[in-house]
Amino acid sequence: MSKNILKYILATVLLQLICTQCYSQQEQMYTQYMFNKMALNPGFAGNEKYSTISGVVREQWNGFPGAPKAQVLSFNMGRINDNIGLGLNMRRQSIGINKSISLGGIYSYKFLFGSGTLSMGLEFTGKSMIIDFTDPRLIATQGLELDPSIPREKISKSFVNLGYGLYFNTNKFYIGASVPRIIKSDLDFDNNGSISEEVRHLFVMGGIAFTINKSLSVTTQTLLKFAERAPFDIDLSFSATFDKKYIGGLSFRAGGAKGDIGESIDLLFAFNVSDQLMVGFSQDFSVSSLRSYNNGSVELVMTYAIGKKKDRVIVVNPRYF
Repeated sequence: MSKNILKYILATVLLQLICTQCYSQQEQMYTQYMFNKMALNPGFAGNEKYSTISGVVREQWNGFPGAPKAQVLSFNMGRINDNIGLGLNMRRQSIGINKSISLGGIYSYKFLFGSGTLSMGLEFTGKSMIIDFTDPRLIATQGLELDPSIPREKISKSFVNLGYGLYFNTNKFYIGASVPRIIKSDLDFDNNGSISEEVRHLFVMGGIAFTINKSLSVTTQTLLKFAERAPFDIDLSFSATFDKKYIGGLSFRAGGAKGDIGESIDLLFAFNVSDQLMVGFSQDFSVSSLRSYNNGSVELVMTYAIGKKKDRVIVVNPRYF
């Protein structure tokens, strides 16, 4: 047996184990979540007086057959009458022969609370899941035509869900919590009883910014992730902003298998191309047991602010707290 075939078989087995874990960890993780917090927390909708369009493209575990890929496009409308926020999330995720596409509309309402703003948001989501059994990557030891359990077609299922989020921020710090999927939708593609379902996730995020001098500020952020029947997970990040334009950061993602020191160590860099356009890039270096089978993960994010420069509020950090 050649080394390439052996590596493919090992990668396939690991991917099957990962898909089993996905029963509990169904929500997509993003290294640069801080640049598009509305993708995780609907309470962030309408956080500024100007509108933004944000896009994220993530290629996870490069070199791994059937590795996860994700894209999200968000539109965050400028605040209406100082207390209403509206937003839109379009998401696409794939792993192996599985693909999901969703569209979510967001409504949030805000209250002045001391020196900050407290926001409560709801997200109504429609989602379509597709399994493509015609994918040429699909193989069977005895041949696909001899296995009656594998239909030679694409099958799909659609359903709706509801998410809720709280978000509080001042100019210096923020804290938020969200449950993106409240309804436990049936994920089975037959009518023989529900075996798999959407599980609830809880995201708790927070960050604080420190001004060092006129040209330098530093920010620490934390993202806690809880999912039913899945291990607790955490992202810890530290970044520095230079001249209100260049951002460099380092983060650590816990997780991985038993005995691993974590899932990944991540580097990120972002810069404000102009007063309206921000571009960010991150590279995740795997430190888990999967590090021998992949070349890490990469992520690209772009955010464009719609509105005249004189109407915008320039802040000392790029997080839009």
